[in-house]
Amino acid sequence: MMPPPGMFKPQRSFTRAIFTTLAGLILTGSIMLNFYLLLAVSLSSGLSGGQGVIRTVITEGDDSQQIAVVPIKGMIGQPTAEKFDAILTTIEKDPTIKGLVIEIETPGGGVTPSDQMYARVMRLRAQKPNFPVVITMGQLATSGGYYVACAGTHLIAQPTTMTGNIGVLMPRFNVAKLADKYGIEEATITAPHQGFKNAGSMFAPVDAKDTQYLQTLIDEMYGNFKTVVITGRGAKLTSKIEEIADGRVFTATQAKTLGLVDDIGYAEKAYAHAAKAAGLTNPTFVRYSPRAPSFFDAFSAESKSNMKVDGAGGVTINGINVTLDAGLLEELGRPRALYLWRGQ
Repeated sequence: MMPPPGMFKPQRSFTRAIFTTLAGLILTGSIMLNFYLLLAVSLSSGLSGGQGVIRTVITEGDDSQQIAVVPIKGMIGQPTAEKFDAILTTIEKDPTIKGLVIEIETPGGGVTPSDQMYARVMRLRAQKPNFPVVITMGQLATSGGYYVACAGTHLIAQPTTMTGNIGVLMPRFNVAKLADKYGIEEATITAPHQGFKNAGSMFAPVDAKDTQYLQTLIDEMYGNFKTVVITGRGAKLTSKIEEIADGRVFTATQAKTLGLVDDIGYAEKAYAHAAKAAGLTNPTFVRYSPRAPSFFDAFSAESKSNMKVDGAGGVTINGINVTLDAGLLEELGRPRALYLWRGQ
C-alpha cells in the first residue's frame, strides 16, 4: 500500500543543499566574475612556467637585429608570472635581441603575480641598459595589467583601449544570514582568542574591527601600486596621483591627457618605436609564447563563455563540466587582494 501523498518528503543532503545554495549565490552578478578568476587560478596552479618557448616570426629582417614581442593575455595568476619569467629569461640570453614589445590584453588579476611580472621587466632593463621596452595595449590594460605596463619605457594605447583602474580589490562574500537560516553557527576557535586569525570568515557576521584590519592590508598594496605608477610615469603625470589612482578606468585619450600613456596607436606603432629606440634599421620581429597552451587563453578576457549551473552545484563552461566542491568554495570564501577590474 502506498503512503498518502505528502506523508514522506525526500531527504535532501544537508551538505549538498548548502553548497548548491552557495554556488547559486556565487555564480550571480558580479560574484560570477570573482568565481571566474579564482577558478582559473585554482585549476591552473599545476601548470609550470618553464615548459618551453615558441618563437614565431612576425616580420622578417636582419636576424642580428631582433625585437622580441611578448603577449600578456587573460587573467594574471601565478602561472602567468612563471611563464612570463621563463620567456624573459630566454630573451636575456639572446644577444641578438635588442628590444622588447609587450602586448597587454588583461583586466589584471593577482597582486603578487602582477608585482612579480613588473619586477621581472625592471630586472631585464637593469641588466640591459638602453634596452627599449615598449608597451602596446589592446582592449584592456587595467589594474594589474597597467601595473605591469608601468615597467615599460614607452606606453602606447590603442584608440579603444581602457586602462588605469589603479587600486586594490578584496572580494568578500558573507553568508552568515544564510548559515543562520540552516542553523549553522560560526564556532571557529583561534589563538589569541580575540585576535584576527579568523578575520573575514564568510560564515561569521561582518565585524567592523576585522574590516578595518583587512583595509590596512590592501591600503599598503594600494600604496605599492601608486609608487609603481609614480616611478614609471614620473613627471609625465599631469595630476596628483591621488586624483588619478581612484579606481577609475580611463579611455586612451583620457589616459594620454593624464600622462598614464605616451601615445595612441596600434601594435605596428609600438613595433616601429621599439626599432627606432634600439637604433635598428631592418629588425626581425619575433613573438615569444609559452609552448604549453595556457588555461588563461581558453578563458581569456575576450572569451564568450556559456556558463550553466546544474542542481548538484556543477558548472558547465563552454561544454566543460566543473564540479564545485568544498575546497573550491573555501577558496571563494577566502578574502584575497586583487589588482583586477571587474567592469567587463
